[in-house]
Amino acid sequence: MGYYDVFALFYDTSVAHHYVSQRLAAQEALDLSPGLTVLDCPAGTGLSFPHIKAGIGDGLLLGADVSSGMLAKARKKSDQAGWGDTVRLVHADAAELSSSDLGVPGVDRLHIFLGMSAFSDMQGSFTNLWGLLNPGGRCVIVDVYAETLGFQGRMVNLSARADITRRSWEPLEAVAEGFRRDELESTPAHGGAMFLATGTKPA
Repeated sequence: MGYYDVFALFYDTSVAHHYVSQRLAAQEALDLSPGLTVLDCPAGTGLSFPHIKAGIGDGLLLGADVSSGMLAKARKKSDQAGWGDTVRLVHADAAELSSSDLGVPGVDRLHIFLGMSAFSDMQGSFTNLWGLLNPGGRCVIVDVYAETLGFQGRMVNLSARADITRRSWEPLEAVAEGFRRDELESTPAHGGAMFLATGTKPA
């Protein structure tokens, strides 16, 4: 069992409550509408699924994650909600995920929540995910940034196997039209400043 598979066992009860308002902000920024196809990567335990499904209705939600333990939790949420085949889960690394894995040629929205700071290859993962976004599609990144690490920042990095000193909005800023980065509500538990970055893929 991998580290994130173990993390999945207690993630919802110990960590999830720190990111409630930020998930709502991401939902609004995605500019969702019924029928869209959304890629949520990393999907984690599926905590963003209710927010995304509320916006796309019977549209397709694709959740990808490198952890089978996280995906098992996400599948349970999907089954309990009765979303059926409108939610499709894929076990894959973000840097290697392909359209054939997803079963669609491209997606309309890309949601990267607490992924950029944790991907083993941040730039490679983003470049690959960006390639799956349809022209004109919208990307939303939510993450944490700390220029220097205090005690809590070091704990966040340790527990999430992340690096919150990464300027993790910059890959999106380099390629997107209408790029924007806004601060979100942050608490000491986040270890740094929460931000939301958005941009559109050029047509």
